[in-house]
Parts: sequence; structure tokens; C-alpha cells
Amino acid sequence: MKQFDRRCLAIILLACALLSAAPLRAQNYPLTPGTRWTFHLRKEAGPGVHFDGEDGRVAKNNVVETTMIAHVGGTEQIGGRTYTRIEALREDKLANVDWLALTPRGLMHAKTVDYFGESEADFDPPEVLLSPTLASGESWIWRDPKSPATSKKTVSAPEQISVPAGSYRAIPVRTVITTPTEGEPVITTMMQWFVPGIGYIKYEIRVEIAGHLLMDNTAMLEKFEPAARR
Repeated sequence: MKQFDRRCLAIILLACALLSAAPLRAQNYPLTPGTRWTFHLRKEAGPGVHFDGEDGRVAKNNVVETTMIAHVGGTEQIGGRTYTRIEALREDKLANVDWLALTPRGLMHAKTVDYFGESEADFDPPEVLLSPTLASGESWIWRDPKSPATSKKTVSAPEQISVPAGSYRAIPVRTVITTPTEGEPVITTMMQWFVPGIGYIKYEIRVEIAGHLLMDNTAMLEKFEPAARR
């Protein structure tokens, strides 16, 4: 009987060890300094909508086609937590910065700055970009306490996605952001495909109001360069 108990205990301990060692999917988002992503970015303005600023300078027939290179920058303290800066450049100019952190709740997003669009947003409480499990059918809602805007994310079953960097088994995450206005609300629909250990390999963003297209953006991964092993 004692021998049986010891064997059961050993099996239980082994199972617990394996479960605790299995990485959560969102925790496989690479935030190590030196990590680098190269994307092909396509932005198209809807009928009657025109780009301004840097996008207006390079747009042809209301379409922007460019290369965007993102890399892991330094870290900053936000709300008592350490966040990693993801800095994206276009034509060697800083275009966007996002502040991300891996936590037991998943991949958190505390702040974003769009230098080309001259906009900035703080997420308080931080937005959950990726849940720890990313189970198919899982969804969660984020509400901005400073405005009536709401964001709902929904996870779908993994699917095979091909981008210039290769073919990947990716997890789709759909985000719908509703921003009320004096008239019809602005609806932003974003599809992102996430691959553990690599990050996002593709995203599509459509911005509409009353069925009228304002913006349609697509980015696809051309090259992923993991941080050098030390």
C-alpha cells in the first residue's frame, strides 16, 4: 500500500511539474531586447477621406505602401509596473511606440503614441491584448473610464496563415471598438493573428461610420529576427 501511495504521489508531482512548466500562450510574446519585426504596411483611405502629415506626403492614389520595422526598446515604469517599449520606424523615422508588459493576466497594453498621426492614448486600466490561455471562443471587454468608447476582443480557433515571412499556425484575435459620436458611432474592426514566440504576423484594421469606409490598413510580417541568445 505504501508503495502504491508513493507511485501515485510521484505521478501527481510529475503532472503538476509539467503543468507549471507549460508556458501560457500569451507569455510567449517576445519582449527581449534585440527582437525585431519587419512588416509590409498598406494603408488605404476611404472615399472622400484623405491622408495628412507624413502619410499624405507619401500616399499615391490615396494608398500608402511602406515598410515598417519594429524592435524592442527600453523599459519604463507605468503605474508601478515595468513596461517594455515596442518602437516602430518608417523610413528611419519613429512612427509608433507601444508599452507592453507580460503579467499573470496576459499581455497588457498601457500606452500608445502615433507620431505620424500626432495622437496619444493612455489605457488606465491597461488593456489586455492577449489572455493567458487564448482559448477559442474566449472574449473580454475593455472600457475607457474617460470616454464612452468600448473594446471587445474575441479569440478564434488557430488557423494556417501565409505571409511573406512564411506560413504559420496562428491564433486569430478579433477586436471591435465602438466610439460614440454625436451621430453614428465609429466602428473599428481589427483582426490580428498571433504566433507564440513570434508575436503578431498579420493584422487588418477597418474604420467605418454608418457603413462608410474611413480607413483600411493591413500589415504582414516580412521578417522576424529573435533576440540573440546570451
